[in-house]
Amino acid sequence: MQINNDKRIDILVNLLKERYEASHKMRERSMSFSTWVMGFCVALIWILLSGSPLGLWQKIVLTGFVLVGGVLTRKFLKSIQVGFENNHNLMVKIEETLGCYEKGVYVGEDSLFPENYKDLSNKETSHFASIYVWLAVMGLALILMIWLSPCKWRGV
Repeated sequence: MQINNDKRIDILVNLLKERYEASHKMRERSMSFSTWVMGFCVALIWILLSGSPLGLWQKIVLTGFVLVGGVLTRKFLKSIQVGFENNHNLMVKIEETLGCYEKGVYVGEDSLFPENYKDLSNKETSHFASIYVWLAVMGLALILMIWLSPCKWRGV
């Protein structure tokens, strides 16, 4: 099957548009899920602050719940992150094919996109790294609230 150059460009542009939309949806999904989890943590902290003291076994079970919830949350977000990174690599491949990183193709002597757009290794500005930090802080705060709140020793 032969595809002429104009059709190839149309196909690549449409694929790239679809990949951009998928990228936005993955970031949005990870952010809304994380917001929900953090809201749940805040609600639980509020209950711990305003409720009666927990017994030792209640603290152990609640800590286990927080830890298992944290592991499952990380696993879910990691699956979105892997999809995001695979999608990004495909976007870069299409952008390279379209000449977006070559100088003088679209914008005078410069390239349309800088070279660093290809790289996802900057962890300081990573969307997912930021979410992981926030969730870790919330989990730690929750566990501290569980164990530092007064304990009733009855029935232990």
